[in-house]
Amino acid sequence: MSRLSKWTALAVAVLVLMTRVESFAAVPPAENLLPNSTKGFLAVPSVDQLKESWNKTQLGQLMQDPAMQPFLESLKQQIQQKWTQTHQKLGITWQDLDGVPSGEVSVALIAPSATEVYAAIVADVTGRQAQTNALLEKINQSMASQKAVRSQRTLSGTPVTVFEIPKQDDNPARHMAYFVKDDLLAASDSLKVIEGILVRQAEDKSDSLAHLIAFEAITNRCHTAAGDLVPQIRWFVEPFGYAEAIRVANADPEHPRRKQTDLLKILRDQGFTAVQGIGGFLNFAHAPYEILHRSFVYAPGNQSGAGERFALAARMLDFPNADNFAPPAWVPREVASYAVLNVNVKNAFEASKTFVNQYVGDEVFEDVLDSIRNDPDGPKIDIRRDLVAYLGNRVTIISDNQLPITPKSERLLVAVETNNPSQLAAAIEKSMKTDPDAKRREINGHVVWEIVDEQSELPMVTIENSPTFGPVGAAAADEPEERPMLPNSAVTVAHGQFFVATHIDILAKVLANIDEREQLAHDADYQRSQTEIAKLALPSQFAQNFTRTDDAYRGVYELLRTGRMPEAESMLGKVLNSLLGEGKEGVLRTQRIDGSKLPEYDMVRRYFGPAGLTSTTEADGWFVTGFTLNKEVQPEDAAK
Repeated sequence: MSRLSKWTALAVAVLVLMTRVESFAAVPPAENLLPNSTKGFLAVPSVDQLKESWNKTQLGQLMQDPAMQPFLESLKQQIQQKWTQTHQKLGITWQDLDGVPSGEVSVALIAPSATEVYAAIVADVTGRQAQTNALLEKINQSMASQKAVRSQRTLSGTPVTVFEIPKQDDNPARHMAYFVKDDLLAASDSLKVIEGILVRQAEDKSDSLAHLIAFEAITNRCHTAAGDLVPQIRWFVEPFGYAEAIRVANADPEHPRRKQTDLLKILRDQGFTAVQGIGGFLNFAHAPYEILHRSFVYAPGNQSGAGERFALAARMLDFPNADNFAPPAWVPREVASYAVLNVNVKNAFEASKTFVNQYVGDEVFEDVLDSIRNDPDGPKIDIRRDLVAYLGNRVTIISDNQLPITPKSERLLVAVETNNPSQLAAAIEKSMKTDPDAKRREINGHVVWEIVDEQSELPMVTIENSPTFGPVGAAAADEPEERPMLPNSAVTVAHGQFFVATHIDILAKVLANIDEREQLAHDADYQRSQTEIAKLALPSQFAQNFTRTDDAYRGVYELLRTGRMPEAESMLGKVLNSLLGEGKEGVLRTQRIDGSKLPEYDMVRRYFGPAGLTSTTEADGWFVTGFTLNKEVQPEDAAK
């Protein structure tokens, strides 16, 4: 073959390859198709790859454990029963989507105005024509069952199938539309959203999510950290817009919200809208990590250099970077979680003034401080001078669970370093002596003040002059309409720290003389997490966290298994209950998932490994990296 023929053949081969690459890249990334009014976004570049990686993780293996199958089958039936509303709205189920996308699939919550909230799905269906046609037929059948009127419209030169769904029960009349063009399947309950997607598919538009400053900043920051690692899940939330959209979507015109303090409005007014976006990348089974996530909180604030970065109460978002996060000797090995963060405590105290005043609805902050300082019947202490002035920036938080598991099993302890322990202890004693609910205790030579709400259902404990403790009984009582934030708590000054605990028993643990081998710093799981944090962390950080997930998740799991999840008072439990929602205000919701077929926790805890997290303050926000490790891999195995 002549040299010219060889070059000709090579050129043809390159053109063919470029054509194939072009065909595979025909469907733009979802963020280029969705509008900049998108408030919540989740994209999976490859469902098949995600499934494969997920199944390699211990959590994925848990889902395949025979002991879990009765519960999973029951859960599947429950989800199918709960899907009715969404099924009616979009005409599809999750099972219907299985096998349809060959490339990226994305879901989005879109709020183009204060009163409009829409959903959208966009999917790359390249090479899946048969599966796509089968899905569209299912949508047609579902819409027909709802007596929807089907029509064809042409938007931006593309045929779009539109369904006008009549009012049914509590659901107002609405639209649902979809199209398939150039291997892109898009569906939404808004014709405006569909038309916008078509316009952006034709050419890149500045009004797309990709060009939203917060989204772009988050994506670029996570790409920088991830390097060549392609995320298996990408997500983005505009926090205030998302919260407002959810509020609009869940509004019930026939049962309007009871007039109450609007926390969302207060946060807006107090400058927290400086947080313009939160998002990140997620990967599964990326050795040595079971789960690896990178997230960025975009909050540029005032970048002019003149004045403070944030305004009003948002000024408390001041987290200086530090360099020491090792657990001190008083942190016991058997904790569910250990976190250290650096907070400008004095600044946070002063910044809270405007928030408190707006929350109460009156200028009360200084009046309360004045009353505490000057009231003849009060403690007569100056909060700024006698308490806040002695606090440092390092804040430590530990948690554990007391067995047997109940809705109140989680114990939390917060420690703030102090630069003058004796003066702070004197101020605490002066304050507590005037509190009729405060009881003076002594634990291992340390004076402890315990505050007990006599109407609380929490168990009482007996403390002697040793660290031994335990429940000795509980009194049942009707819960009052208003309860203190910490109905049972204990405070002391020890180990150079100001301790506040939700229960005196966890405080007793840190006041004991802990043998070196029983300190968290020498725990194998903690050391494993530190090894990985050292690889992932930036030189400067403001926070680190270690979680023993097999202990941390136990409470939620047991409450779910016993049908008491709505009663959960743990942090995780409250978050899950908030997400599950559906309960009337002031009324305990009904558990939506039947967990009665879950196996005993000891059968599944082997799937929950240690987790770590590191966070850094940057010029325009906070970067967070977290991971979960395989529980069964021992440190010596990881080293090999």
